[in-house]
Amino acid sequence: MTISSFIRASRSAACAIFAAIALIALYQSTPAIAAEKSATPPPHQVIACYFHRTVRCDTCKKISAYIDEAVRTGFAPQVKEGGVKMVMVDFQDEKNKKLTQAYKITGPTLIIMDVHDGEATAWKPALKVWSLVAKKDDFFKYVQTEIQNYMDGKKTQSDNPSK
Repeated sequence: MTISSFIRASRSAACAIFAAIALIALYQSTPAIAAEKSATPPPHQVIACYFHRTVRCDTCKKISAYIDEAVRTGFAPQVKEGGVKMVMVDFQDEKNKKLTQAYKITGPTLIIMDVHDGEATAWKPALKVWSLVAKKDDFFKYVQTEIQNYMDGKKTQSDNPSK
């Protein structure tokens, strides 16, 4: 490689980096995104967090779609207000390691979290999603009941403190 081709390649790389930085800055300054960042969560939230693998099989994709639909259809007003939330986390991604360890995740798992003032005060794995995936109505009822229990302040012996 000649010095002039090295300089041209370096300039191209620098331009690409600056373009990426500009796009990120533009994305972060978008009013909808800024409003989302500044919005404070309600004092009580219930979060359905589905931990999935990086590469997912059809069943895992179906489970995540069912969870999302069960949350959206069963709790539309609460989702809009932020009281109920559905989150998907790739448990194999290194950036999620602390969260994965905190909830003792070793495979695809739905965790229902009872969150007060931004801190999970109780949580439980919703393990029946695997056995109910072939029964959509039962699946929805199960997920919605688990979420509703936390919304109503009901805890069971299977609830795990997150601390």
